[in-house]
Amino acid sequence: MKRLSLSEIARLTGGRLHGADAEVDVVCTDTRALPAQGAALFVALKGERFDGHDHVAGLAHTAVAAALVAREIDAPIAQVIVADTQQALADLAAGVQAQRAGNTVVAITGSNGKTSVKALTTAILERAGNTYATPGNRNNEIGLPLAVLDAPEDARFSIYEMGAGKPGDIAYLVRVARPQVSLVNNIAPAHLERMGSLLGIADTKAAIYDALPESGAAAINADDAFAPCFEQRAAGRRLIRFGLDASAEVTASNVRVGPEGSTFALVTPLGRVEIALKMVGRHNVRNALAAASLALGAGVSLQHIADGLNAAQPVDGRLITHRLDNGAVLIDDSYNANPGSTAAAIDTLAEMGGENWLVLGAMREIGNEEIAMHAEIGRRAKAAGLRRLYALGELPAAAAAAFGDGAQVFASHGELAAALSAELAAGVRVLVKGSHSSAMDKIVTALLSAHRPGEGTTHVA
Repeated sequence: MKRLSLSEIARLTGGRLHGADAEVDVVCTDTRALPAQGAALFVALKGERFDGHDHVAGLAHTAVAAALVAREIDAPIAQVIVADTQQALADLAAGVQAQRAGNTVVAITGSNGKTSVKALTTAILERAGNTYATPGNRNNEIGLPLAVLDAPEDARFSIYEMGAGKPGDIAYLVRVARPQVSLVNNIAPAHLERMGSLLGIADTKAAIYDALPESGAAAINADDAFAPCFEQRAAGRRLIRFGLDASAEVTASNVRVGPEGSTFALVTPLGRVEIALKMVGRHNVRNALAAASLALGAGVSLQHIADGLNAAQPVDGRLITHRLDNGAVLIDDSYNANPGSTAAAIDTLAEMGGENWLVLGAMREIGNEEIAMHAEIGRRAKAAGLRRLYALGELPAAAAAAFGDGAQVFASHGELAAALSAELAAGVRVLVKGSHSSAMDKIVTALLSAHRPGEGTTHVA
């Protein structure tokens, strides 16, 4: 972050400076991870189980130069006092972003594929200029403002992934990031407990188009059922439609999906170019089309798009292949799951042929129909020709029941990993999937420990 005076921060946040004016160049919210260098502003956030104000007094002799607080703290440290520290953090980030000239902001949301599209888009745009992308999963009301503040001042492109767990989340985030190019990658059942319906999800995520200026560009997934809704919300801006099935300006032909990735001809308004994508699955071809559309909206060349897509690597925890020393193949797709992404994983596995097994953890926050949705995954896996299903816990047990013969249910990660490890053999391909809270990465770690990756292991699925 560029250096800012506390008086300027008070102005941007509508706060009041208490104590001597000073300058800061980094913002932090966690006393356990204070910066080693620079003069820091500590933002005292308050949650259900914590209150950052409790730690302000102890920061007087650290790298923290000042605190952003909602009430004055009796401590020898400068303070900017505001009505609400979380809102003030967002206001500060929005104010800093508004002062950045020559920075094109790309915003990405959607039920599935956000991080993969972000990685693909980053691989493209970094070939056209200095590019910054949201680190890790800083995509919520706390992480996104911090990511915006951390962005280098000389970045030509900034790419922000935006998550939504409840109505209004995307509208909140776009007011901070101020995008010029936006995408809703797709709509699928996720966070239904708070969103209520697919329409509620679409309405929340469509705010990413509402925020575009008239000169902005909207990438629209023409294959998604909500494409007409999104086109209406983005009316008046430049629309760039992409898709594999529906008619679109950005599409792919001669698509060949294999166990090491996909090849296809990328067709765009700028021309046609051959792509060898190091990500498996037809859904990742569509993710590549999304990234290409965002890049077109950002004004980069077709050559940059081709070079970026050909160089892009898959994201950890998302269809990463490990060839084990016993001849089996482990596919780690454990980062997260909902019915849409799990269905795509099953289809990808089936496309590879051979003997395929699925390890399934619970899919969380999908609403009152969660048992039916898990059962549907079991039916889909059976219909796709998968030979076995290993289910962890009560909800995946519904998938196992629907799968029938070849399915097993386990009560713990350890029991499942032990059984799977003993049964894995050469020629078997096993995919591990589940919501982040299901911690299915424990299964992956156990298998990699029991079966050392052999020669030919690749992190390119």
